[in-house]
Amino acid sequence: MCLAAVALGAWNVLRYPPGQGYDAVDHMAYADGLVPGGHLPHGTGEYYTPPGYYALAGSLDWLARQLGASAYGAHRAGMAVNVLFLLGTVVLAWLIARELLPGRDAVALAAAAFVAFVPVTVKAEAMFHPETMSLFLCALALWLCVRTFADRRYAVALGLALGAAQLVRAFSLWTLAAAALALAAGRRFRELAVAVGLAAAVAAPWYVHQRLEYGGSPVFDRPTVSKPLWERRPARFYVDPGLPDVVARPYAPNFRNLALPTTYAELWGDYFGIWAWKGGPSPPAGARPWLVVQSVAGILPTLAALAGWVAFLLASLRSPPRLAVALLPPLGLLGYLYFTVSYPTPDGDVLKATYMLTTTVAWGLALGYGLDRLRGRARPVAAAALAGCAVAQLPFLLY
Repeated sequence: MCLAAVALGAWNVLRYPPGQGYDAVDHMAYADGLVPGGHLPHGTGEYYTPPGYYALAGSLDWLARQLGASAYGAHRAGMAVNVLFLLGTVVLAWLIARELLPGRDAVALAAAAFVAFVPVTVKAEAMFHPETMSLFLCALALWLCVRTFADRRYAVALGLALGAAQLVRAFSLWTLAAAALALAAGRRFRELAVAVGLAAAVAAPWYVHQRLEYGGSPVFDRPTVSKPLWERRPARFYVDPGLPDVVARPYAPNFRNLALPTTYAELWGDYFGIWAWKGGPSPPAGARPWLVVQSVAGILPTLAALAGWVAFLLASLRSPPRLAVALLPPLGLLGYLYFTVSYPTPDGDVLKATYMLTTTVAWGLALGYGLDRLRGRARPVAAAALAGCAVAQLPFLLY
């Protein structure tokens, strides 16, 4: 599985245009300005995003240029490092599942497979974008949190990982909250203080800089509408499933600014046109059937992950180590909802499933747990059906 994930990622990095991903031009400009110039963007582009990924990607890009790569082609070095980050996340998903559910290797296998091949991670892995690095650091923090319950010395590494994750993307705060709640529930207050204190100390320079430089929110300083939070989105935004277009036409501009169908279409397909469309204002006729297949193929694993999460949460109420993983999906959903409501945009581009990418390991483990709970013929039938959905997605995963 790891070899397949690396091969898939390497193929996509070599073929995917560096400038085609989400806000790719801004991300590449950030990295180029930071390394070797040492300049942060000021009020433009991705100025509100921490510099962790750009420092690493910019260094790799600079090295590639010294070795003869063109200025544009050198950015593939910053994309290629995401393959390693996703590989590390796959391994961590396996380790977390084996730590929490020893002897149930089917759960670990399902969790690792979900992380490796769910379309949203494959797309993010190929982009010049910090989200995959954030996913890896949050997965590392989850594993360290689980290990902290067995050995308190891991609390130091946990705090450092949580702090490092905040220096990549603000969406890692959901993982910090899940780990803190789990440690508190397990009465590991000393470990909690160490982890949270170190996480705050590592991230503090960035937050202080943002506060002093822009005077607004140090976490995400972006202008928004001057309305109360509850008035920024209509009721339809929260509840409209976008049927039948979410299956029949799962791409923009259909069901624009509807939370459920847009997020679903981006999770399993290519709503905003950065992958299957290969440019243009709308998907070509040949790509549309595949987008429909992707949408249909995502129904079963989505339902299985949701059902598995409910079962896993109930089983985790008396197990604080498991609680760190079980709490991450709802915290991620709440954080995502708060973000998308706080910053409404006309084109709905804040409704990207990548903003919840850090919850992928938890959803994968939930899917595996739900599958493992089935008995009799239900388990092989469900496993075969999920495998069929994965096979149906393979043509989409190769750019």
